[in-house]
Amino acid sequence: MASSALPLEGPELHLPPGAPPGSPPSFTDHTFESKSGIQLSVRVWPADPPVEEAAPFVLWTHGGGWLGGAHFAPLPWLTPGFRSRGYHLVSHNYRLAPQARIDDQLSDCLESVSWLRSNLPSILGKGKVNVDRYVLVGESAGGHLVTLMAAHLSPAPKAVVDVYGLVDFLSIPHFCESAQFEPWKPDNPPPWKGEFTDAELDAFLVDRNPENVLTDALAWNEQEILTEQQIQRYWATDFKYNRRIRLQAELHMRRSLNSDMEGLRKGVMHRETFKTQEEFVEFLESMSPYRVLLRDQERTYPPTAFMHGSGDDVVRIDQSYRMAELLKSRGVPVLECYEEGEPHVYDLKYIVSTVFLFQSCVV
Repeated sequence: MASSALPLEGPELHLPPGAPPGSPPSFTDHTFESKSGIQLSVRVWPADPPVEEAAPFVLWTHGGGWLGGAHFAPLPWLTPGFRSRGYHLVSHNYRLAPQARIDDQLSDCLESVSWLRSNLPSILGKGKVNVDRYVLVGESAGGHLVTLMAAHLSPAPKAVVDVYGLVDFLSIPHFCESAQFEPWKPDNPPPWKGEFTDAELDAFLVDRNPENVLTDALAWNEQEILTEQQIQRYWATDFKYNRRIRLQAELHMRRSLNSDMEGLRKGVMHRETFKTQEEFVEFLESMSPYRVLLRDQERTYPPTAFMHGSGDDVVRIDQSYRMAELLKSRGVPVLECYEEGEPHVYDLKYIVSTVFLFQSCVV
């Protein structure tokens, strides 16, 4: 299903501080039914300027702690970085936790690549795209997913760009040391102060009803920055700030702000589905790109670029160091771009140079 782009017309409006990236124009939207029965969506931007020969495509996988985020607006630097240089740009969504487990998300991501390789020629035009030449880009949870995807895809991507993504769950202090029903808690965080109570969020954390699953959500507190009408224009989609959306956002914020490892184990990993601690650790290994490669010495891997800030206290920079060193020891070409003192999601500072493209979409 196609969706027309919003025209960039009208008076210039200044976005408030903290506004998220906006969707560039000139895209088409498409949906397909996944093997799980859930409708998944992709958004496709042709290379700009248009290409005359079969061009590669870049697939962006959004972050958001596996609980949040949406595919409507790619990282702002992807357009000047790739699309204006002859690459088609594609974004996609996937089922979010807590209803979906992290391996369900991997399955959705792999299925999206397969669907795109089959359908992009008809979307972009015959002879306009080379579906065997593609690059994976993801930030934060999306960085984790693209590095894991690259270990499973055939043909493999030509390159991977991991932007402050987590690659080894087993290296997180205390993450898997506790017994299944005796979670490790370093401190008792104060009661959550928000629209929803701790009790409501705790109940939602263990909601496994597939009918409640979201495939796009707020990345943080966008509803406090933009009105519903503004976000709909800004993301070019019929997005609602309903209770379900607000609940998802607040669960993600509580888990992130409280550094809640139990929320990650329970909400994203569905720890209760594992009978023993050994089974749980084995699952974490299978979901950690670093461990997947460490265990399989013969597995090949594409060239990879790492972007990370040394001041990141959400995903420590040693995650990128660890993966980069392993790949270099295998002879894989590696590019490392580390910015001194920068925090998590530091790359959104580059929105300053591109946001003028989207300002007139906000009404």
